Amino acid sequence: MKRDEKWTNPAARELVPGDVIHLRLGDIVAADARLLEGDPIEVDQSALTSESLPVTHQSGDAVFSGSIIRTGEIDALVYATGSNTYFGKTAQLVQGAETSSHFQQAVLKIGNYLIILAVALVTVIVMVALFRGDTILTTLQFALVLTVAAIPVEMAAVQSVTMAVGVRLLAAKEVIVTCLAAIEELAGVDILCADKTGTLTQNKLTLGNLFSVDGIAADQVIFNAALASRADNKDTINLAVRDGLKNKDVKRF
Repeated sequence: MKRDEKWTNPAARELVPGDVIHLRLGDIVAADARLLEGDPIEVDQSALTSESLPVTHQSGDAVFSGSIIRTGEIDALVYATGSNTYFGKTAQLVQGAETSSHFQQAVLKIGNYLIILAVALVTVIVMVALFRGDTILTTLQFALVLTVAAIPVEMAAVQSVTMAVGVRLLAAKEVIVTCLAAIEELAGVDILCADKTGTLTQNKLTLGNLFSVDGIAADQVIFNAALASRADNKDTINLAVRDGLKNKDVKRF
């Protein structure tokens, strides 16, 4: 794209740092950008901060990839795309986080305890064998058998298989598991509290059952509301109203 041109609602794959984009109501910001001259806008950053209320941004402020424009129109200069965006860096941190669950910690403690016990028993066996005058070869063979039997080398494999069975059962209930350790952690949860729409929902609005007064049909109310909405704004309320139209051909206007 030429730097003297301006894009409206471009795809993220088409943007590079230095592009100028035009943001308006309903647009999803495709890259991190800094606002140019213009009136203040309100931005929904719930995908990043889980705050449902929009935030007001003025010229010079930064808007992040994944946020939604709720009110206003303004031009912005792209300064970061892809994994270099605020959202991309956050996703990389989440993917790169390595934590041990309580079950994994318990397995490690059991394994360490058995290893220490095996070393102690081997030491006692060697001392007793030397005291009794047993052959070194026989003593080493017995110590090796005890060591192999005491150390739980297959515990990790059994743990993985057990977790995989849990993943299969959850998949049958349309649950996506991205971390095997999460299965054990969730099994120990008695009460799960979640806040903000979109955490456990699809973060989409749907039109419910309507009632009307003065003899006006509910379909006419929806039709009038659809006429007052714009599909190109991609506003969640407008899209919900238009999806509520029973006559699908009317959506073409």
